[in-house]
Amino acid sequence: MKSPWFIALVLVLCAGLAYWVTCPPVTEPKTQPKESRRHPASPADLQAANRHIGQNLAGAVLERMNGQAAVLGSLQAGKPAVLVFFSHDCPCSLEFSGYFAAAMESSKEKAVWAFVFADTPDQIGKFVRESGFALPTFRDPEARLSRSLEITKSGCFVLVNPDGTVSAIWPGVSLDSLCDLFTRLQRTCRYSARQATAFPSAAVDVPRMRPRSTCAA
Repeated sequence: MKSPWFIALVLVLCAGLAYWVTCPPVTEPKTQPKESRRHPASPADLQAANRHIGQNLAGAVLERMNGQAAVLGSLQAGKPAVLVFFSHDCPCSLEFSGYFAAAMESSKEKAVWAFVFADTPDQIGKFVRESGFALPTFRDPEARLSRSLEITKSGCFVLVNPDGTVSAIWPGVSLDSLCDLFTRLQRTCRYSARQATAFPSAAVDVPRMRPRSTCAA
């Protein structure tokens, strides 16, 4: 009589052979390319932005959160304006809001700021609450203003001269672009030396805030 250990070994070998024959082939999982939710400025974006330098926006009509019309020229009241185009469902916009809040705090006495959304008042309100900043928000009904400037990405911002003409458009967000904005505001508003150094310090501090999105650096 054969040993039960021998029978058990034979059964294990048979089971292993059956699994090897019937087991589906192992394939390496396909590596999906990482989708970046940043909004880099392409050469086409820069070309589109340059086409609109000098365009007059004094008659552009935005909408307050209460539904009242707001003409940009009236909002400016003789001051330069900074228009920041955001989207409520863009995680990057939440990150960008910290940079712009620092810039606005440093220049709010000299320039008018408007954070422009083509979204509903409820969506905009939720965005502001999640950002944690008191942002002066306006609606761009049917995205008329953003389309007139060929703005298609959240985070684009525009400097408007006191006479309503476009001074500069930045189709992407970076510390350099924000410092460039502040330098232009400094020239336009004739800031004192103390005011001129306020923004770069604030901007450098913003990245230390807790990130609000999963966007790659």
